[in-house]
Amino acid sequence: MEKIFTALSLLLLLPVLAISQTDLPNMDFENWYENHYSIIYPGNFYWEPNSDGNWNTWETGNSASEIPNVFPTERTEDAVNGSYAVRMETKSIFGQPAAGNIFTGHFIADMFNSQALFGVPFTGTPDAFRGYYKYTPGDISGSPDTCAIYAILSKWNGTQRVEIAKAELYQHQTVAEYTYFDLEFEYFSSDIPDSISIVLTSSKLGDQFIGGIGSTLYADNLSLFYDFSPVDNNNLEPEIKIYYNNSILRVQKNTPDMAIINLYDITGKKVFSTKLSDYFSEINLPSLHSGIYICSLRENNHNTITKKILIR
Repeated sequence: MEKIFTALSLLLLLPVLAISQTDLPNMDFENWYENHYSIIYPGNFYWEPNSDGNWNTWETGNSASEIPNVFPTERTEDAVNGSYAVRMETKSIFGQPAAGNIFTGHFIADMFNSQALFGVPFTGTPDAFRGYYKYTPGDISGSPDTCAIYAILSKWNGTQRVEIAKAELYQHQTVAEYTYFDLEFEYFSSDIPDSISIVLTSSKLGDQFIGGIGSTLYADNLSLFYDFSPVDNNNLEPEIKIYYNNSILRVQKNTPDMAIINLYDITGKKVFSTKLSDYFSEINLPSLHSGIYICSLRENNHNTITKKILIR
């Protein structure tokens, strides 16, 4: 069943038309740029999560706060390792909670009518979303605030954006020290995604201007994990067998259910992908450089089988 990916209040998600990728830049939040946005006050600036002031995957809502010169998201030297990490704090701006956030996509600044356009081109099918975080919740009418950390894989089906997989973490308790998270993607479809939306925010309901003032979320060293563990044919599930010989990949399974075959080189780059729906398939692979490749087969039931193959 398709899950429709509906945007949060005041947030839009547009179909993405660009070169696809299976990994993302600056997930360690080492690259930052000081945006000195005011000619009148040249010392005023806010941090952008890129190295030169040109958009590159990551965005924040900072540009909506130039008038009060109060910015909820900033670079911090309090990092797991390396030089920097990202710090997000829910602050009061004109009497309204403004959550700190960082996300993949674009941001259109218009004060309280600003829009976050979630999503960047992406065709990978990772197994997990990983990283480090720590969190101090503020207070909302006597209850602790909640931070949100999640990644969504989705695809435009011609009329609407459909959610393919999701990995998510919500925390309302204090996490005083950097803590590792390992979030498994839950797949709802065997379709190949065309977009990934990664969102981190100090207040889960910040898009509705609800949050505890002072809620603070730190994050560092995010990553997308692909399980490339090699599996010998003798140890495969008995209903699925994968063979390779002379540029032909042969797949035998005992059901005609839809499955996806992905082929990765040793750097993790996807070099080939196709769908299977027969009991037996012969696939002519494109011309590839000699070397070791990882063949991954994912079924509709989300069972994934991998095999290491040598192409000469």
